[in-house]
Amino acid sequence: MCVRLCACGAIIVAQIVATTLARASEYGVGTYRPGEVDLFAGMLPAPGGVLIKDYFMFQDASLTVRPNNAPVRVHARTITYTDATFLTYTTPWRLWGANWSVGAIGQTRIADQKLKTTLIGGLTSTQQSTVGGFGDLIVSPLMLNWNFSKFHVVGALMFYAPTGSYDRRRIIDIGLNRWAVEPDVGVTWMDPETGRHASLFAGYTINTENPSTHYLSGQEFHADFVLAQHLPHGLVAGMAGYAVQQTTPDSGSGANLGAFKGRVIALGPLAGITVPIFKTPINFSFKYEFEFAAQSRSTGDELWLTATIRF
Repeated sequence: MCVRLCACGAIIVAQIVATTLARASEYGVGTYRPGEVDLFAGMLPAPGGVLIKDYFMFQDASLTVRPNNAPVRVHARTITYTDATFLTYTTPWRLWGANWSVGAIGQTRIADQKLKTTLIGGLTSTQQSTVGGFGDLIVSPLMLNWNFSKFHVVGALMFYAPTGSYDRRRIIDIGLNRWAVEPDVGVTWMDPETGRHASLFAGYTINTENPSTHYLSGQEFHADFVLAQHLPHGLVAGMAGYAVQQTTPDSGSGANLGAFKGRVIALGPLAGITVPIFKTPINFSFKYEFEFAAQSRSTGDELWLTATIRF
């Protein structure tokens, strides 16, 4: 009886730890959604132009951890459906010789998580939750675009606002409940004659503390990249990927499960086609990325479908 009571007490503690681990998105999810930028990362519309880019992303990801070598193992499997729309307008004004644009990203998400908590050599508990709603809003008041023949460069400053659905009592959330600021740079090399294309988008994310958990996520460096060949009839084929490295450990009074530093790399095929609809060319692209070399981070394969319109 005593052993059973101790085991029950231990599994209750394990559930508390697991719930903390799961709902503290700092433990497995970065602020920036890697893979969101690929083709034409260094190009924006001409002055007066509008860019609308809609992303649909499906991800099946898992995370297994043993916090601070405790006698508890936590395994989370999360399936996520995300729809994000990036809207950009290029103003008629120039700054430092560059076209000045402003933009914002709004997103909605449905996520389902199954959380399995195992007391080493003992009991197992399983929880599952599904949640949907609006995600955090991303706003950029400053995006500068320089064009040099085949080379195109974008410098931007992004702000992440905690507008997404969040409840610390849930095992999974849509919003991260923290502010963040991120300087970014995008570079595109495009040869119109040969159709060869290379793009890189890199940024450095600085997070503020989550006031509900007193958890301060570490700073992160991320880079999205693509090598592609543009073909006749509006077709494009290539390889896309990304890399994320957390540069400072998590901290704050709420970081009681360990000073995690996340890392992940991804690669996968990319294909696209441009189709004129009502005389407006729309770029459709597809990519499937495989994550690997993950550390202290939720990881899995993901499918991206993107539609881009420039006016």
